Amino acid sequence: MAQQQPRPGPPPGMQPQQQQQSPLSPAHLEVLDSIPHTDVPHTLKMNAIPPNGPPDLAGKTFPVMLCKVHDHMKCDSCGVDFTGVNFIHQFLRFAPVEAIPPPPNVKPQPQRAQMVMALKDQGNAAFKVKKYDVAAQFYSKATDSALSRPPWEPAALGREEAIIMLGNRSASHAYMGNWPAALADAETCIALKRSWMKGHVRKARALMGMERYEEAKQAVVDGLQYEPREEDLNTFMKEIEEKIGETNASLSHTVK
Repeated sequence: MAQQQPRPGPPPGMQPQQQQQSPLSPAHLEVLDSIPHTDVPHTLKMNAIPPNGPPDLAGKTFPVMLCKVHDHMKCDSCGVDFTGVNFIHQFLRFAPVEAIPPPPNVKPQPQRAQMVMALKDQGNAAFKVKKYDVAAQFYSKATDSALSRPPWEPAALGREEAIIMLGNRSASHAYMGNWPAALADAETCIALKRSWMKGHVRKARALMGMERYEEAKQAVVDGLQYEPREEDLNTFMKEIEEKIGETNASLSHTVK
């Protein structure tokens, strides 16, 4: 096992008691210290926040790693380059909280779900008073919020939220007669969760509005594969078949 190297001391002007305690447990620190490594001579010095840094940090300083002999971040004479280390340190230090991955097995923060639900409720309220364009805007914002979850959170959370929002937005577009947009949202719902019955209903409704009755019938057939006893789907199927019958009858009278 390689000989353990002493940990670097605090930067000049910083007392030992001012250093932040490591979030790692003593057992983790012991494991890290046991990994063979080569000590690189360096020093830590306090630098001012650059002018293009976060405004709330103006006038403050942060430690940077420099070569021990010449105080250079990149020193050819000493054969060291601390540019990358300092960049990562600055990024992690000044990045917003949501940009830093949490420890494993930490439950997602509830604020995101609360925001999505609040936007959904506003959309539902607008939908009830027939302000479908306003409702669609709220559902769009809710979808964006759901899909902008940090990548380390379970993908299923954002996906399930997005399915509901897109389904509601599809309904809003349908009531406005914006059938292509309604169809696009419905197909996205189905792509995200094929077994979701409402996605197939939304698709069939949009296709009906576009007078693509045979495709609408197939959309209902697809939904019945997952919910064969669903009353809404079976009722909708009868409605589509009646419409197809009327269309065929109309065509038969025009053909000579």
